[in-house]
Amino acid sequence: MIRYAKPTTVDEALALLGEASWRILAGGTDFYPAQGAKPFRENVLDINGLAALRGIAETEDHWVIGARTTWSDLVRHPLPAAFDALKQAAREVGSVQIQNVASIAGNLCNASPAADGVPTLLILDAEVELRSTAMVRHLPLQKFILGNRRTELQ
Repeated sequence: MIRYAKPTTVDEALALLGEASWRILAGGTDFYPAQGAKPFRENVLDINGLAALRGIAETEDHWVIGARTTWSDLVRHPLPAAFDALKQAAREVGSVQIQNVASIAGNLCNASPAADGVPTLLILDAEVELRSTAMVRHLPLQKFILGNRRTELQ
């Protein structure tokens, strides 16, 4: 039986990920076109409602962009000038409708050679935070993306 879950907390999402194999739905701008009319064959974990994964914040020595942050969120945020190229790339991601729902993490996790945000994030020396119930890892983006549609996600 295929399961659909929409957790309300990150901890709940991590617990679900720890117990079964899930296809993660965040934004859905690549998820649904890739699925097409085929029946679902994998469990679906919908993280769209996780507010803790959305937003942009400055810390003492770096900026944090949440996984569910949209490209429109990024464009509207008063980031420093060092992020101007990333904001420009954000304006090139599909249409405004796509920019309003597509997530930064989706762009990275799809690892498409055409991913608009990846080149600028590489220039900015971005790193990704990978979290499970057992641990938290930080990886430079260039080590996270392994090739065409391949990442370090486990």
